[in-house]
Amino acid sequence: MRWLVLVLTCAVSVAAQTQPEIPPLSRLFTRPYIWGTSPSSPAWAKKGPVLCFLWNAEGRRFLDLYCYNAESKKLARLTSLEAEKDDLNVSEDEKDERLKRYQVPNPGLASFELAEDGRQAAFTYKGDIWLAGTDGAKPPFRLTRTKAAESFPRFSPDGKRLASLRGGQLIIQNLSNGQLWQVTDIEQGNLSNYQWSPDGKNFVIRVSKGTPRAIPLPNYSGRYPTARTIPRQTAGDESVDATLSLIGAEGGKPRPIDRGGDKWSSIDAEWSPDGKRLLIAQLSPDWKKRRIYTVDATTLKATQVFEETDPRWVDYGFANWSEDGNEVLFTSEKDGFAHLYRVKATGGDAVQITKGNFEIRKEPFTADPRWDAGWIWFSSTEGDTAQRQFYRIRPDGTGKEKLSTGEGLHIGMVSDGAKHRSIMRATEREPFDLWVDGTRVTTSPKREFASVPWPAVRYVQFPSKGDGKSVAAKVLLPKGYNPDDKSGKQWPAVVYVHGAGIATSVLRQWGSYNEYRYVFNAYLTSLGYVVIDLDYRGSTGYGRDWRSDAYLHMGGNDLNDVLGAVDYLKGLGNIDTAKLGTWGVSYGGFMTATSLFQAPGVFRAGAAWAGVYDWENYNAGYTAQRLNTPALNPEAYRRSSPIWFSNNLRDHLLIVHGMVDNNVLFQDAVQLTEKLIQEGKQFDHIYYPEESHGFVRDETWIDAFGRTAAWFERWLK
Repeated sequence: MRWLVLVLTCAVSVAAQTQPEIPPLSRLFTRPYIWGTSPSSPAWAKKGPVLCFLWNAEGRRFLDLYCYNAESKKLARLTSLEAEKDDLNVSEDEKDERLKRYQVPNPGLASFELAEDGRQAAFTYKGDIWLAGTDGAKPPFRLTRTKAAESFPRFSPDGKRLASLRGGQLIIQNLSNGQLWQVTDIEQGNLSNYQWSPDGKNFVIRVSKGTPRAIPLPNYSGRYPTARTIPRQTAGDESVDATLSLIGAEGGKPRPIDRGGDKWSSIDAEWSPDGKRLLIAQLSPDWKKRRIYTVDATTLKATQVFEETDPRWVDYGFANWSEDGNEVLFTSEKDGFAHLYRVKATGGDAVQITKGNFEIRKEPFTADPRWDAGWIWFSSTEGDTAQRQFYRIRPDGTGKEKLSTGEGLHIGMVSDGAKHRSIMRATEREPFDLWVDGTRVTTSPKREFASVPWPAVRYVQFPSKGDGKSVAAKVLLPKGYNPDDKSGKQWPAVVYVHGAGIATSVLRQWGSYNEYRYVFNAYLTSLGYVVIDLDYRGSTGYGRDWRSDAYLHMGGNDLNDVLGAVDYLKGLGNIDTAKLGTWGVSYGGFMTATSLFQAPGVFRAGAAWAGVYDWENYNAGYTAQRLNTPALNPEAYRRSSPIWFSNNLRDHLLIVHGMVDNNVLFQDAVQLTEKLIQEGKQFDHIYYPEESHGFVRDETWIDAFGRTAAWFERWLK
């Protein structure tokens, strides 16, 4: 019996030692990543059974083009361009002996365009145009090799010509005889977008007028410091005028479209299927009105078919044509939630199609609704804000049918005539992958992914600290922690605040709002931290009031939501409230600083990544929506900017920022750093000379996450 006990004891010990653990940061953030690289940008051909998308099957960053034929069920890889080299198009960074040591991993292709019949794809790589047959039978063909960059290649409706932008002009190349034809002669302004008419005889073009503010972006990593400039409209700047015009494919003088004022921010025009009309959706300069117009393609007369106003700010929404071109399908928050509506192209009363306390909203991971084969196809939050299910409904609002099964996110799209269906699907245990007609097309995670003990998740609701409104959150549970057990040890906890200020993170999806940040939060649980991730005020999926409830005071209701999360943790009875941390990126970095400055003593430590600390520094559109302009409402900017409250800091702040950040400029980190020094505050910082807003280098992720984890280990353990 003694030997048996000894053997059993040894077996238990060995089993405990061999239980899988979450890997170290050096493995988690070294490509190829364990979770792989999910497919992105799926698009069906307008006519045909071909679906194309960008993907890296090995889990690296470089995106290649793949196409799947739903009838033959064949997947073809069209490109393998990562090793492609060309001395003609060497970047300035590659020419610098020092900068070339710090090259970012090549992102690969950014987009592609399909011919209407689905037989060809066009794309640009390093400023040159390539063509590829979607069956993958032949290698892609490089159509151009020029020093001047081409962009936005688009096939004519018959697939015989290819348009693109080069040198600020619209050009057409005949793919049969090679003829190259310049369509426009823009002398003033920037030609930023265009669309072929369905008959291939005309284009609608968008030209931005005026000169936007140019901001220098210094880089100190090369042989000599350099400072390229980026266009940047900062808080209070007026929007740049933009004109929409019609021009013949043979060239000629553009005919301007009167859309009620060139300062209105337009979402580019869409042709009706029959080519008789154009659809324009646009927002007023103060962001408080949204109008939808249809334009007669012959007379260019515009008819307003819908207007929406909001005393805070209106949502962009979605708008496109019915399948016959006689109606407009769009989303509106008119009843408090983003729902589908339709209105006749000639005007009249809008008809609401979907109703209820759920939303159909444009999100980074969703597809636009589509009217096809007598149905409207869409994904929505119905039944659970943490999920997206795929539905179809008749245009009159009858016959609604749920098409997806199982929990998670299901982003559906249909081919021409709805003959085939694709689903981008993610669950709590698997990241996004692609399915077509029930057949799995991609498998992105690496083999070791399934053996990683990703933390269990509990979905909760709690009242906000301020007005008591219910806040949705997810809690990541470390191994050995039971939220219902109040008799054991007291656990440290971290409150994670997602970025953007208008997104959602509480999703029944592996990876949630951002897979890098989710993986780091999972890593924190392996160190023994309870992590709570909340959809604070401003997050989407909860209706218009929630989306816009940071109006005139960012760091007001949303901060109270964060403090509500703290109260929730306290109420569990097993959290050490003297060992609370918080962190986030971008808006989450702003909220981290706000929490430490406006609620001192609540969090012992915080890590603010890429945060805005003075909203007067940030871009004009985002700030005008939420705070109006500094001239109109200076107090809103002051009470929303953490830098004005930094003297309250008494806890432990780590500032993390990329020095070539082109979104939240490095100046925010510099200005806050200088002010904290002047105030005699103790804090720490780490700045990354070659990183922008979203870090991309493996070594940066490992270092930044390592420093953040060490910061929490130092102050919360």
